[in-house]
Amino acid sequence: MKISVIIPFHEINDKNYDLLKKAIKSIEKQNDQDYPELFIVYPSEIEEELLGKLVPEQSAIEDGITPIFIKNEGKTDYQSQVNLGVDNVNTEYFSVLEFDDEYSETYFMNAMEYVDNFPEIDILMTMMIEVNEKNEGIKLTNETVWAQQFVGENGEMGYLNVNALKQYTDFKLSGAVIKTSEFKNLGGYKSNIKMTFMYEFLLRALNNASKIFTIPKIGYKHFATREGSLFDGYLKTMPIPERKFWFETATKESNFINDRPIDTSKIMSIVK
Repeated sequence: MKISVIIPFHEINDKNYDLLKKAIKSIEKQNDQDYPELFIVYPSEIEEELLGKLVPEQSAIEDGITPIFIKNEGKTDYQSQVNLGVDNVNTEYFSVLEFDDEYSETYFMNAMEYVDNFPEIDILMTMMIEVNEKNEGIKLTNETVWAQQFVGENGEMGYLNVNALKQYTDFKLSGAVIKTSEFKNLGGYKSNIKMTFMYEFLLRALNNASKIFTIPKIGYKHFATREGSLFDGYLKTMPIPERKFWFETATKESNFINDRPIDTSKIMSIVK
């Protein structure tokens, strides 16, 4: 298998541990039984009781796949967890599975078909179905690149371009299959950018001529409304002017590879 999977496990409690086991099971159910290498990145402040659940001595969480556990001694935001995981990846490609999400059973089989036949593509985004707490479908995400008005590179649908990204910002990289070397060359995710860090990364990738394509099959189920999640917090607590600030910041910072300090003092004056 050319792909490693990274699970950034940064919200630690019993309920989320159960979600993590479900996420891992979705890897084990893949039609392609050549399991990818699985990295679980967890924060250093994890409680001892849960640490025993998360990191069993010399054993697998589930039969079939044995995770490699990485303790993050530094920042434990989502972006830093992913970047640390990528630093440990040895495969040509990697994918990030959020601990409360699931891959479809055919996802890696479909992804490998594109990887083998279109090696020039740097990022393969998945067609994603977002669900609520009742497991009911809410919407499709990343499907916009297949709409006529968003035709991408050289007039071909399925490719993301800057014009499409600026018109429709709701693209997600959860579950995407990304070239490890390309991610590193681009500088990884920027932890100084809140809420819009995936948007900024996609802009930066396109600014650096990365080729981004969306697999035209639903391959990923995203738990979009989980109470207490990162984006649930943003949506409930972040005023619209502040959200606008982060989108404008992402656009500006996408011109730079390095993660630069952000002057967040402006947010206070904007919100007032």
